[in-house]
Amino acid sequence: MDQRNPVCPSLWGILLFFIWTIGYVDPVTTSTNPTSTWTFSKDQSYLAFSPNLTLEQDQQIILSFRTRSPNGLLFCHLLEHFNQSFHPLLENYHFCAELSHGYLQVKYNLNQNSDVIKLGRALNDDSWHTVDIFLNTKTGELQVSFDDFLTTSRYLRAYTQYLDIKSILDWTRLKSVVSFAGLSPSVSIEYHQFIGCLQSLKYRELIEVTWEVSPSIIMQAESGCRDLCQEENPCGEGRCINLYTSVHCDCFSLDREGEKCQDTTVTEITLHGYEWLTYQLYTEEDRTLRDRNRFSLQFKSDRGSGVLLYAVGSTDMSDNRMEQHHSHLIASVHQGKVKASVAFGDDILEQTMGLGVDDNRWHNLTIVHEKVKVEFYLDGTPYIHETVNDMYYLGLDPHIYIGGGESFVQTLGLQVRQNFAGCLKNIFVNDHSILYELRSNFSTSQLHGNTEIQYGCHRVDNIPLTFPRSRSILFLSGYYGSTFSIQLEFRTVREMAILLSTDIQTIDSYGYPVKGYFEVWINGSLPMLKFVRSMYQNTAANTSLLPVNVSNNKWHTLSFNLKQGQVKISVDNLSLPSLFIGNDSQIYNNIEIGYGHRIYEDFIGFVGCIRNIVIQGHFLDPINLMESAPSGGFHRGLILDGCHLVDHCRTHQHCRNGGRCLSDWDGVTCDCSSSAYQGKYCQFARYRSSCDSYYQSGWRSSGVYVIDVDGSGPVEPTYVTCQMGISTDGDYYGQTVVEHNLSNQTIVRGTTLPDLMIRLTYREMGFVELQKLTKMSAWCEQYVQYTCLNAPIGLGNLTSFKSVDGTVVQYIGDVDQTLSPGCNKRLCNCDSEDLVTREDSGYNRITSQLPIKEITVYQFTDFKTPDSKGFLTIGPLKCWGNKESLTLSAVTFVTEDSFLQLPGWVYGDMEFSFRTHQTSALLMYQSSFSGDWFKVTLDLEDSIRIEIYIKENLILSETLDADKSLNDGDWHRVTLELSSHEVRCGLDSKRKIVSIPFHSNITFDGYLYLGGKMYSESYENLPGLTGCVKGLVYNGRPRNLIHDVYDDMLGIQSGCRPHCSPDPCQNGGHCVEKWNDYQCTCTNKWAHSGHSCEININENVVTITGEQAAYFDLRISSNPLEMENRIIFSFHTQVREALIFYMYDELNNFIQLEVVEGKKLRFSRNNFRQIFYTDIEVPGITEPTWKQVVLDPSKINIDGKITYLNLANNKLESGYSSNPFANEVETVKPTRMKEKQPPFLRIYLGGTPANVTELDKFQGCMRGFKIGDRLIDLQKNSESNTGLKKGCKAGCTKNWCLNGGYCIERWGDGDYECDCSRSKFAGERCQLEASGIFSGQSGVHYHFTPSGQAARTNTEQFSFIFKTNCTEGKTMVLLLIFSKERKDYIVISLSNKFVRALLKQGNNLFEEKLKGSFCDGTAHKFEYKRENEEMWIRAAEIHSVDRSPWRKKFTTSTQLEDMDTLLVGGLIPSLTEMMEPKYGNPNLTVNFTGCISDVNYKPVRGDSFEVQPLKQLRDLKNGSLTVYGPQVPQCSPVDYDDHSVTTTSTVNVPTTTANPLSGITMPPWDVGSPNFYIIGIGNNGTTPLPPTTTTSTATTTAVVTTAVYLLTTDEEPRNITLLVGKITTENVSSMTILIVSTLVALLCLIAILIAIVMRRMRTRYVTYDVRKKYFDDFELKEPLNHTMETYSPAPPPPKKDIHIATWDEFSMVSATLGSSKKKQNGILPGKVNTLPADVRNLEYPVQTTFLPDDSTKYPVYNRKKNRPASSISEVLEEMERQQRAKELGADPDQYEEPKSHGEGDLEWDPLVDHTPLTMGIHDTIYETQDEDSDGKSRATSCESEDPLKVLEQQQDLLHEYNADSGYEAESQRNGDDDLDLNESLTPPTPDSSKLYYDITGVEGSPQCTSTPHKIIVESEEQFV
Repeated sequence: MDQRNPVCPSLWGILLFFIWTIGYVDPVTTSTNPTSTWTFSKDQSYLAFSPNLTLEQDQQIILSFRTRSPNGLLFCHLLEHFNQSFHPLLENYHFCAELSHGYLQVKYNLNQNSDVIKLGRALNDDSWHTVDIFLNTKTGELQVSFDDFLTTSRYLRAYTQYLDIKSILDWTRLKSVVSFAGLSPSVSIEYHQFIGCLQSLKYRELIEVTWEVSPSIIMQAESGCRDLCQEENPCGEGRCINLYTSVHCDCFSLDREGEKCQDTTVTEITLHGYEWLTYQLYTEEDRTLRDRNRFSLQFKSDRGSGVLLYAVGSTDMSDNRMEQHHSHLIASVHQGKVKASVAFGDDILEQTMGLGVDDNRWHNLTIVHEKVKVEFYLDGTPYIHETVNDMYYLGLDPHIYIGGGESFVQTLGLQVRQNFAGCLKNIFVNDHSILYELRSNFSTSQLHGNTEIQYGCHRVDNIPLTFPRSRSILFLSGYYGSTFSIQLEFRTVREMAILLSTDIQTIDSYGYPVKGYFEVWINGSLPMLKFVRSMYQNTAANTSLLPVNVSNNKWHTLSFNLKQGQVKISVDNLSLPSLFIGNDSQIYNNIEIGYGHRIYEDFIGFVGCIRNIVIQGHFLDPINLMESAPSGGFHRGLILDGCHLVDHCRTHQHCRNGGRCLSDWDGVTCDCSSSAYQGKYCQFARYRSSCDSYYQSGWRSSGVYVIDVDGSGPVEPTYVTCQMGISTDGDYYGQTVVEHNLSNQTIVRGTTLPDLMIRLTYREMGFVELQKLTKMSAWCEQYVQYTCLNAPIGLGNLTSFKSVDGTVVQYIGDVDQTLSPGCNKRLCNCDSEDLVTREDSGYNRITSQLPIKEITVYQFTDFKTPDSKGFLTIGPLKCWGNKESLTLSAVTFVTEDSFLQLPGWVYGDMEFSFRTHQTSALLMYQSSFSGDWFKVTLDLEDSIRIEIYIKENLILSETLDADKSLNDGDWHRVTLELSSHEVRCGLDSKRKIVSIPFHSNITFDGYLYLGGKMYSESYENLPGLTGCVKGLVYNGRPRNLIHDVYDDMLGIQSGCRPHCSPDPCQNGGHCVEKWNDYQCTCTNKWAHSGHSCEININENVVTITGEQAAYFDLRISSNPLEMENRIIFSFHTQVREALIFYMYDELNNFIQLEVVEGKKLRFSRNNFRQIFYTDIEVPGITEPTWKQVVLDPSKINIDGKITYLNLANNKLESGYSSNPFANEVETVKPTRMKEKQPPFLRIYLGGTPANVTELDKFQGCMRGFKIGDRLIDLQKNSESNTGLKKGCKAGCTKNWCLNGGYCIERWGDGDYECDCSRSKFAGERCQLEASGIFSGQSGVHYHFTPSGQAARTNTEQFSFIFKTNCTEGKTMVLLLIFSKERKDYIVISLSNKFVRALLKQGNNLFEEKLKGSFCDGTAHKFEYKRENEEMWIRAAEIHSVDRSPWRKKFTTSTQLEDMDTLLVGGLIPSLTEMMEPKYGNPNLTVNFTGCISDVNYKPVRGDSFEVQPLKQLRDLKNGSLTVYGPQVPQCSPVDYDDHSVTTTSTVNVPTTTANPLSGITMPPWDVGSPNFYIIGIGNNGTTPLPPTTTTSTATTTAVVTTAVYLLTTDEEPRNITLLVGKITTENVSSMTILIVSTLVALLCLIAILIAIVMRRMRTRYVTYDVRKKYFDDFELKEPLNHTMETYSPAPPPPKKDIHIATWDEFSMVSATLGSSKKKQNGILPGKVNTLPADVRNLEYPVQTTFLPDDSTKYPVYNRKKNRPASSISEVLEEMERQQRAKELGADPDQYEEPKSHGEGDLEWDPLVDHTPLTMGIHDTIYETQDEDSDGKSRATSCESEDPLKVLEQQQDLLHEYNADSGYEAESQRNGDDDLDLNESLTPPTPDSSKLYYDITGVEGSPQCTSTPHKIIVESEEQFV
């Protein structure tokens, strides 16, 4: 009974104190005798004694205990060591009692017999409990008494098993020990140490006398029951709890926490709705029931719902059977109230408390459970309940959820499922403070859903929704209106994603609504608005971008608004211009956030977080959304976790092979769509290595494929053509075909041609790809053909080929080593040199010498005719097979016990092929010594299973389903590719990537067993493989298995010897491979038999024409019992009602089979004098296919479908009657004699004699009629009957009728006719479309008589198709339906702007128009229907009419009557009088011009009556049809696809899987013709060479000359290049040698002269005259910002704006000095010393050249101008001056150069000469390009840039700074040569190129250390 006792809140403190004390103070405080009481608080603490037992003595132990531990040993009686030889019947014995999960468990174990008694519950309540255990040794009854409960007893199994137990337990010879609380370490029994107190230990030693135990062993046990709380209470105001090993403080109700309740500030925590706490109540081992529990917490929230506490559990309560006790304790806030529930089994105590607890104030909830009583307290108000269940225990799971959780079990009492959002404090579970333990990092308290704990109480807002995966979505619906707004904040790192999608409806130009959509994307990190006006038409998308980066892992605000047709989007207050989409536009229903409902590419969905979603001003609460989406909406994949978004792509660059890194929530995802790889990190090659690899994996369609010849290697995939099903040596392969660019029949030899070298280019493949393809292939071939007319081929002399690897090939076709070079093992035909056209051709098949890459052709020197020519054809390269996976290298496992033991799989991928006929087998097993192993098994005949174990842990268990059965005897390929995170498993064409736990390296250290396992027993009852294995590849290499097979191996053979190839089974039988034999499984076991299924009863076939005498009348036996035998036959018919057979005996017992209703077979037979029948549905019984019937007495099998015949089957056995079925209806009644006849069995087959039945005769074919073992020879029995014909001559071998027509057989003639009634077409084969071309003056008038419901209707409907180009402004009449009697009508007319429907009914006119362009020459369909008072019409282009909307017009519900006339194409004058006047006015209305088809009028919807006038016209059924005006020929406005005609495609090889790359076409290949190189002048020495242009190349020493050489033949080579210096001297004429030698000598002489001239020019240097008549100095326009320094002797002091050149500014001067040398005495050699003498550092001796170190800026002083140098030219002048002073032996500091004529003193004028050279300040160092000796460009700057950009930068610099201050000079000899200052300097010529030095590599440049390089101005020519 529940009762509610309200208590004043002022008494809250008293109540809490009462709650705190009641039930938690020791219920028993007994003063115990210390000598009989013991405390056990340590491991291995125990008491023990040795009892003195007798054979007749019963055993009894009494004790009392108290503890808080749910598990602990109370006592155990054990045997000490005994001699097995003296006690042969004794194996083991122990008799123990213990606490287990809080209940008492008594165990008695003797040898193999064990008994357990369980009783009591929750005994670990720290109260005293007494146990009395008594064993009657005479009867074996064990009695257990516990406290005051009834005694439990059980008879022990050991006493019933053994007749004389005393002979086993002979206590007079055995020594035993009784141990309490624990056991000696020497005992091997597992137990739990008892922690607590024991007292009153008693044991029975004498008969009926019990003594108190005096222990002989006391191990770490303390006397007395020690209470640590009484000795010292550390808890202060808290309650102290004695744990015996320590104390624990309970701080409940004190508003304190801490180990000693010392902290006055309690822990508070804020939960955000996606977090929750768990508390581990106990471990699974300590799981127990409790009858005292207390849960308490304080909460604060402004949300009306959320889970506070959730604890559930189920415990086994039964000793002998599974009996679960369910319990729970749940509390939640629901709609502002607290709802709590406590369940004890089926008794659930619930309480609703409080009102408005979501007021953001603190509230206290406490639940106290004390045995049967449960008290709920909310803010001091108690609510008291009592359970009526005597099982008042709570058996909770180990973990308690606080504040929420995930995946809650549906539990009564759980009102809400959403997590709590708010603050919590003072959470207590029993005596534990959960938040204190959480803050103290106790493992028992954990926070989930977040990685960071927010302590303190804070307001919960801005809760983000997390979209962790690309397909996560929030879908909302029900939004309509012309005004719409949505705002949200988002955060992501994805650069491409769809953020928002919404459907929108606009109005098109015709006023019809059009559905489109808006999408907001992140495109390249920028927000993009996309608008598509129509989602059904190809409408161009309108896109706009906002220039703000939103992929930076920061929060951004998005606003989307629609108002008055204007769409506006803004991101972070940056808006796009408004987009006007129409005034009537409105949002239409759906909003998708994070994804959309259209088809997108992978990884395009939004990944990140979204918060503060506001739609139409309404805030969407994330917690409520996660709990339940709004009506009509849903969410998928969303989570709440606080948005811990990390850009993993910044820290983990795992994507390989061009994969694009996409950061996911817990790692990265790689977008491999644009690469040739797949997998988590794009680590697996997407494509197979060859066409044969595709073929062996199940692809059978020839076409274009993509192959990757090196798998996951560096070579890129290529497109090739695959020819599938190439047969070689009895096996089939896929052939890779690679084309090249040499045309067939290319002329290569002729009287006017030079010597040529031709280099071929192969499509999509280079040297590496071709070599890999040929090396892996088993066979390759290339066709070579040379056609000649007096043009010898001269292999080896005049003609040679070179393969791709450089091997010279001197043969065509097959090779004869004794005759080489040659053609097909003989001399070449073309070497006969006669005037007959000859040919040498053949296939080159030496794989290592393929393909041909280069052809060398020398011209014949003795042509006999000007028409002498030689033509060459090189075929494509064709390769097939895999040399490592041939059947020749296979092995056969003949028996299930055979296997191969191979070295283990250590690294790399694994693959192999197998073939078998087994349904299950162990294919491969990898043993292990370390726990790493795997196996591959064949399961269920159509799948394999792969399992991998690492350290005995299963990391992969995957089943791969095949496209077909794997036991079909064909080869099947298994692949296993390992990576660190994934495994790609492959079975034939199927590939499946499976994630596995990360591993660095899997090492299998055992043996690899192929085909089975070493042990005799099968693995998991799986047999070993019987079949073949080939192509084993592992450990990085293929393994030839035949090398592992030895002669003495039983059950294993080399090669694969299938007896089913070729297939010996006939009639479609399935060959089962026995590998030493075969077995045929006949496809049709009823019709086929024999060892090879060679017997076929279906060959005995006849045609029954249906004529009067066309039937069989056979007396088949004199044994009537044969009627009960099985009857087998097949039939083929189109009749809907017919008798198949009737069989009867002399007593008139019968069975009968007939066709009824065109869809059933009816089987009838008699039961005594009654007739019963049953109908069997047979779909397609009249279709042109054979139906096989197997009839047994109890069942009938029709084409494999079995139907049981629930018909009584009792025969007439006596009492003959000529009318046995007088009271029954007989459909077949044969003539019966008055007297009984001798026994017989007679059958009518296909019909009966006249007057026997009224059933129709059978028409069709019948075959294989067999009764029991007797085959009825139908053909022989048909010889005398003209209505029966041998064979089955069917006309409808396929449906010859077109356009849905039905083919009707004309049996016996092999002919047919077509039924077009169900087609829209007419004609003999339904080939004529029901259509007509109307000229504007013609019409079709059709009169019909409506019958039945068609005479009165208001549900009429009709449709038709029309096509026209109407240009006039007049209205054209398309169709008219009217009633001659009532003058009502419906007329459909058309203009160039609309189509109109007009309904006249009585005096009422109803009109509706459809606007549109219907006169555009395309087919349109018009549809009309009426439903009572509503008229509906629609019209649209034929292919989109089903998607077009209907237009509705309200009319009258009055029925149309007697509508009996239909006019197509226009009106006739006699009808216009009763219509509107405009229809009779030819200026307004005319007849239709164009094509009309498929006119179909149905007066009543759903009725079978319909009118098709144009079909009647084409069928020439013109009885009621009249054509007015010109004839109406046929037309076809629509192209119809005839789906009724079935064709059979021819396939060379079995097809299992379609081409996965279907739709792929070969990419364009515009490489042009091969490269032709002229290597000689040919056979005519007088032939002038073509004009040439010479260019030098760095890659070859030959001089290449490109020639425009025009041939006079049809097929002429282009791209001809003259290659001089590569002519061989073999068989070359003397004239050729002389000319070539002369050319070579001349070229050498020219080269020498050029070298001499260039050498002399390189030794001269350009001098620059500083006088302004040569050049003005290139002075700076602005001074450089350097400070001035004064030198002695000094010029006048400089002014503030005067600039002095320093070495660090003009370090480019060092470019003239060559590469830097090693420092000598701290000075870099080779630099110019330009410092004045008074400022030179004495540690630097005078050098020829000097540059100071970069650490000091030294100005350069120009003595000639008597001022500091302000330009490079002045620096060089000073260098030259010092050099000349050195040559003259003068002091450089004092030497003055003589002035030129007219040259005065050059004083430094600061007002004029203050602008030194402007170098500019550059943000970047540009890049210059130079060419190495190999012709490759090399970069000379620190960082590479775009070459075009570099060139632009160089030109800009030259244009900007090319003033008169640049230093112009010739280039130095090379970067390593020193400058020779002794050579004179000369000024450059006016047309010299200006070379500017890039000083980025000069020492002193801060960015790189390399030598400077020249930059040549592109607009100026190089001076050589």
